[in-house]
Amino acid sequence: MFTQKALQVIEQSISEEGILASCKRKDNYARVWSRDSMMTGITGILIKNQAITEGLKKSIKTLVKHQAENGQIPSNVVGEEVSYGTLVGRTDATVWWIIGACEYILYTEDEDLKEALKEKINKAFSCLKTWEFNQRGLLYSPLGGNWADEYVTSGYVLYDNVLRYWAFKSAAKVYEDAHLQSLTETTKELIENNFSKSGIHAERYHETAYQKANKTPYLWASLNANGYDERFDLAGNALAVFLGLNLNLDAFTLFLEKLKLEFGHWMLPVFYPIIFPEDADWNLLENNYSYQFKNQPYHFHNGGSWPIYLGWLCLGLKKRGYDKMPLEILHQYEKLLKEKGSDFREYYSTDQLIPAGTEFLCFSACGYLLMKI
Repeated sequence: MFTQKALQVIEQSISEEGILASCKRKDNYARVWSRDSMMTGITGILIKNQAITEGLKKSIKTLVKHQAENGQIPSNVVGEEVSYGTLVGRTDATVWWIIGACEYILYTEDEDLKEALKEKINKAFSCLKTWEFNQRGLLYSPLGGNWADEYVTSGYVLYDNVLRYWAFKSAAKVYEDAHLQSLTETTKELIENNFSKSGIHAERYHETAYQKANKTPYLWASLNANGYDERFDLAGNALAVFLGLNLNLDAFTLFLEKLKLEFGHWMLPVFYPIIFPEDADWNLLENNYSYQFKNQPYHFHNGGSWPIYLGWLCLGLKKRGYDKMPLEILHQYEKLLKEKGSDFREYYSTDQLIPAGTEFLCFSACGYLLMKI
């Protein structure tokens, strides 16, 4: 029942320009967003849905039409109105576009598009290279520079670098490029050696901070000049699991079990621990918004539960042979859809499981479909 509703939400969001963020065409959601349309389109590929896959191609073309001179891909487009980010630019928009374009080409074997986009993809990679700032291999993101645009992570962020690894990996396959393949392997090593206590002797970005960081059963959220943010970033870790990065999955799933016990349900928080007004990082949250403050404790990025990233988590765990937990997460989400409305809201508060944010969101519909694969 929910599968058809999820497909309906996505298919009704497909316009001539591409896949919009929501079929409720209101406010900023009636736009082709790079991260939303690419994730939705990749979901279409994974479930072999032709309409969604065609919507992905439209999205790829719409976004690249407005590629900036430096190679940057817009965060979102509506008509001729283009945004590369408001308070700050969005690092992940460019990376998601490369991934979406390459995954589409790999799936459809569209040789014309492959040739047409080659220079554009190289230009996008060139832009990302400049965002290393120190030529050492990891991508640097400003505060609010990715999907968690009102949150506190910045610097060498796990999520953005895992995405860049995926971009290198897919592009290397598409163009059979040895240099891109080498960058794929180097990036994987950099992530594994800098975002967890690996026990392997390797050069670290910030040796002092690395020695002081605590060993955790997950990859740390970000690294900055002032040290590590050791928070749990579900999105970054879920994608790392999906892409096969080295992680002790027995310890990782045990940590997720403990989170479930702490919150009392399987709608796990997208960042953890929660930030409260008395915490030092609250000052990074309280003014970081464009329209209204959403990051109250247990809400939005501040511990809200986002079905889209739970979907990637489920898919990644199943891919690595862990089938029980994804089923429990799916059943929890289906229970909420049944009891609290099947309008695929943006996120749930993790204290009371209140559905919140925009309704009929492709992100959340995709999350459900990814859980079902």
